Amino acid sequence: MRLPNPLLIYCLLTLFISACTQAPLRPGDEKTGEPPVETSVIKKTAEDYLNLAQLSTGNVRDLHLIQAAELYVSNSNFDNAQNILANINAETASIAVLRNMQMLSARIALGRGKPRDALKLLTFSEILPTTQQIEVFYLRAQAFLDAGYPLEAAKTRVQMDKYLENDNEKEENHQAIWEALSLLSETTLRQLSYAPLNKQFLGWVELANITKRAQIDWQHLQQNIYRWRQNYPQHPATKIFSQELGLRQIELMEQPAHIAVLLPLTGRYSKITGAIRDGFMTAYLQHTNKNQRPRITFIDTANQPDKIWNHYHKAIDKGADFIVGPFLKSAVSSLANGEELNVPTLSLNYAESQTQATPNLFQMGLLPEDEARQSAEMAFRQGHLHAAILVPEGPWGQRLSNSFQQRFEELGGTVINTETYISGKNDFKQPIQKLLNIDKSISRHRKLQTLLKTDLKFTPYRRQDVDMIFMAATPKNARQLKPQFKFHYAGELPVYSTSHAFTGKIDARSDRDIDDLLYCDMPWILNPSKPLKQALTQNWPEHQQYTRFFALGADAYHLIPYLKRLQAKTYERFSGQTGNIYLDSFNRLRRELLWAQFVRGKPVILDLNKLPEDLSLN
Repeated sequence: MRLPNPLLIYCLLTLFISACTQAPLRPGDEKTGEPPVETSVIKKTAEDYLNLAQLSTGNVRDLHLIQAAELYVSNSNFDNAQNILANINAETASIAVLRNMQMLSARIALGRGKPRDALKLLTFSEILPTTQQIEVFYLRAQAFLDAGYPLEAAKTRVQMDKYLENDNEKEENHQAIWEALSLLSETTLRQLSYAPLNKQFLGWVELANITKRAQIDWQHLQQNIYRWRQNYPQHPATKIFSQELGLRQIELMEQPAHIAVLLPLTGRYSKITGAIRDGFMTAYLQHTNKNQRPRITFIDTANQPDKIWNHYHKAIDKGADFIVGPFLKSAVSSLANGEELNVPTLSLNYAESQTQATPNLFQMGLLPEDEARQSAEMAFRQGHLHAAILVPEGPWGQRLSNSFQQRFEELGGTVINTETYISGKNDFKQPIQKLLNIDKSISRHRKLQTLLKTDLKFTPYRRQDVDMIFMAATPKNARQLKPQFKFHYAGELPVYSTSHAFTGKIDARSDRDIDDLLYCDMPWILNPSKPLKQALTQNWPEHQQYTRFFALGADAYHLIPYLKRLQAKTYERFSGQTGNIYLDSFNRLRRELLWAQFVRGKPVILDLNKLPEDLSLN
């Protein structure tokens, strides 16, 4: 008698064991092709599924490969997962397998830091089973968040909410909605209040807007929440956040009793620090409850700038329970790397170098490097991948160039060329020609004319391998540089810059030369607090040149009671005059700025929440 084929016996045994350790297909599973649910205590590894796939064919093989890829993705082994998906024949695979491949590819893109690619994968023409629809919503929300669109992330989670049945899942989703909206600035939330939103989502937006306004005007918090509850009695946020918002009001009332401000108020930096001081005091005097105002003591550190610890202990001896300052970078470095700080301190600059957070020291300032990094993020967000950089000679220009390039390349972009110019010159022809390779085009023309010994008609040809320019410049230089890009055949290239390109004062006649320039700036310039701005123009017109430092002083005062919350909640943002402020892992306060484009000589705020066409799911 002929014995059965050993391989056949092995396959039959494998299938039998597999059947014993898996639940039978649910009704409809034979149509959806979803991987069976594990019921055995013994869980298979990705390698187990790969072995099963080798012994299978057709749809069964594909399902085992999907299960293996799923496990690899769960363990962040994206290369192996991608290789497995590449071994599935898309032409013969079932609709369900193709759907799983698409979702796994989206998860891989997310894991690799490519949220835009993930969003493009997360569109389906067919109606999905509920569990997969929930997963798609979840992945879309995460991708929108990673791509820098928290508003879309919140919208997506509100859509997902109606599919959730478990109370814990709903609560987690509501918290995620709140965290996404907390990332938005007050400017954005105010704009959204007038947008055509469905009532449930509008309720979330209005509650977030109330809490943003309460960061400064906290006395009206409870009154506004009461009105909100009347307008949205059945809203899912009604119960969950009531207690938290009440606690927030108590936190904001906990002002220090005595604040000492350490600044070099005389000497070289007196004009800048005078603007900081007056901004700080304007915010202090506009505090609505005079009984809650702390005592303020100013200590001039100009005489002994290298003896910051003496000034620090002097402030404590005077009874200060909170310190603002110092201003000089060297003094901040001394505090960051020195002895233990007994009193919470908010410096007005950053330490020169730091490897870890210093307890009780919070650092804030107006770092130009932050603006260069945000320029890189904005350019990449708008789809640009190949940059040219033009900065002034010297340390300042080099810092901005390095910061832009580092962030742009982290995101996946490439810097093609970098050139410098001499600030203050009226003619920037040479550096611009070198930046755009026009000098080489001119050189080739001259050589050809010499070779042929005749005049040739010639139009210079700029390089075609860049799709944007990052320009660091002061207002005077920017007004001269921007028109010369057009003259040198690069007028269609978008140009990004920092706040240094704008004086902060509307001058449409002079600034028509920088029309179309994209630049970042603080809300104080683009959407200021009217009471604070009026106080500046009426009382301290001499500070106009240092207007951004006036805003820094105002934010320093308003931030004091909010620091603990920023430290406790990574998603929290303080919507200040210098930016949408958050705290990083080194206790440094970072600013997210607004973006604007010059139109007819005036900056017009851009809507950063507007999705580009390639990411729209409509």
